[in-house]
Amino acid sequence: MPFRLQRLAIPLLAVLVAACSSTPPEPEAKSYPRITAERVKLQRLWKVSVGDGQDGTQVRLTPAVSGQHVAAASRDGLLMLVDRESGRLQWKKKTRLPITAGPAAGYGLVAIGTAKGELVLYSQADGSEKWRASLGAPVLAAPAIAADRVVVLAGDGVVHALALEDGAVRWTYNTSVPPLTLNTNAAPLLADDRIYIATSGGKLIRLDPETGAAEWEVRVATNSGRSELERMNDVVGNLLRVGERELYSVGFQSQLTMTDVEAGRRRWQYELSSVNDPAEGLGNIYVTDVEGFVLAVDRASGKLAWKQPDYAYRQLSNPVVLNNLLAVADDDGRVHLLSQSDGAVRGRVRASGDAVVALVVRDDVLYAWDDDGGLSAWKLR
Repeated sequence: MPFRLQRLAIPLLAVLVAACSSTPPEPEAKSYPRITAERVKLQRLWKVSVGDGQDGTQVRLTPAVSGQHVAAASRDGLLMLVDRESGRLQWKKKTRLPITAGPAAGYGLVAIGTAKGELVLYSQADGSEKWRASLGAPVLAAPAIAADRVVVLAGDGVVHALALEDGAVRWTYNTSVPPLTLNTNAAPLLADDRIYIATSGGKLIRLDPETGAAEWEVRVATNSGRSELERMNDVVGNLLRVGERELYSVGFQSQLTMTDVEAGRRRWQYELSSVNDPAEGLGNIYVTDVEGFVLAVDRASGKLAWKQPDYAYRQLSNPVVLNNLLAVADDDGRVHLLSQSDGAVRGRVRASGDAVVALVVRDDVLYAWDDDGGLSAWKLR
């Protein structure tokens, strides 16, 4: 699921850098660019409020679309399921849990992770709790639900595979965690009957789903910093699978990388620093970086196709493809529509009075999630 994590990276960097030396003030964002091409517009279908949302905290809560419903959770423990066409409430549950990850939805279940290290599953039908398991460390990324198991990466680097029916442990796999991280993780990816894990140490690992054995391990994020801060290269944006062999990852202070999943090796890398999920369309991989640039990188060559610099110093959300356009959102609550071919601005709308932190697209409907718990659905007019 997609999410904007500059809120994790920028405050952390500011505190650490300020402790070492005085730094000049951060440049201010410039005015929004003019819309010179034919303007396109978004129409709001519905909007609901989900508790306090993320409430400015450093957590990763992104709505999950499953079947005819959207599941959303707030940091103060509220879990909701709404009809994705009308926004009508299906059920609401006050869990009283410090939710820090998810929700994930599928196979009739909704899963969340907590700061107390709990994985909790609920029935998608009525919100009743099915089971919960203690993982021993905070959950900082959404779980991944399969037909017979749920896979979750805990904050201590341990991957847990639990039986979907009752939460019994199938296996665990340990990954290393650096001394300094962004305190969040990319969600496990289940694809082609394999499990892909991106680590906070900049590695990509493929696991056998039955045994948890590692089939290969590839370093996909590198840098040559001297200090622990400079060497941070967490892969926190969720992985993107395209076609039969391509797997894309983005790292903080590192690279956008394409990995061949059959060969288990990198095909190309493009230097950038991003903490958001990438997107794909028209032969490009789209990324929003920590400076507020929107970039399109050619899938085949790994070379830059175009860069949109007009949103520099704005905290952008993940990019998503909506019909034939690219959508990104910012910290002023606006959603921007760009041309996929060259990044030209085609439209914008004020989606919220708060920062929009994540975008999700399903069946040509755009779902915008803001920091204060506003969830809205939009469609191109």
